[in-house]
Amino acid sequence: MPMNIDYLRKNIIDNPNQREYLVGSPMQPYYHGLGCIRLCMKDKSFINFYSDKYIPAIAKFVHTHRENFMSEAIYGSYDNILYDVKPDENGEYIEEWVECWKDGGNFTIHEKVSLYEMDRKILEQGESMFHLYNDYHDLELITEHAVTRVTFDFSWPYPLKYRHRIFPKIVRPNNGEFVGAANDYGDPDKNWEIIREILNEVQNY
Repeated sequence: MPMNIDYLRKNIIDNPNQREYLVGSPMQPYYHGLGCIRLCMKDKSFINFYSDKYIPAIAKFVHTHRENFMSEAIYGSYDNILYDVKPDENGEYIEEWVECWKDGGNFTIHEKVSLYEMDRKILEQGESMFHLYNDYHDLELITEHAVTRVTFDFSWPYPLKYRHRIFPKIVRPNNGEFVGAANDYGDPDKNWEIIREILNEVQNY
């Protein structure tokens, strides 16, 4: 897949009807608080740009998703870390259901939990990795930048008929404040410039 600004501008969604069902992503490159700039594409995939240099995370919590998906590393690599979450009266974290979109809310599941790292796997450039929607995970960049392509997978046993009732979950420090990951999409023009810089710098990966 050619990866340049012209290709991305031509293939990002420009009509709400082009979005996957129940996907409300903006028709622009938008910042997501997990620490990426995301493009919702006409082929119903997402292109995610991560960068320790250009894109800080404001809501980087261990989390689940609403959908199963396949993630392909187009440029760069990252460590995908799986966690177990258990109620613990001495736990230092809170477990919540969240609404990630603008003006969303959060709902407590357990006020005190502990996190346990179960496993981790590096996704190298050119490789793909399957993610289950209900798995708690986080990622850590190995390269300074990473660009991924995400495609939803609704094959059985994903509960497609229940999809609109699935809330992502997060685990965050219980002494901090909740921050919605989609509370500030950022300026589209500035986001395009960050994407341009990242693409320039990953050409030698």
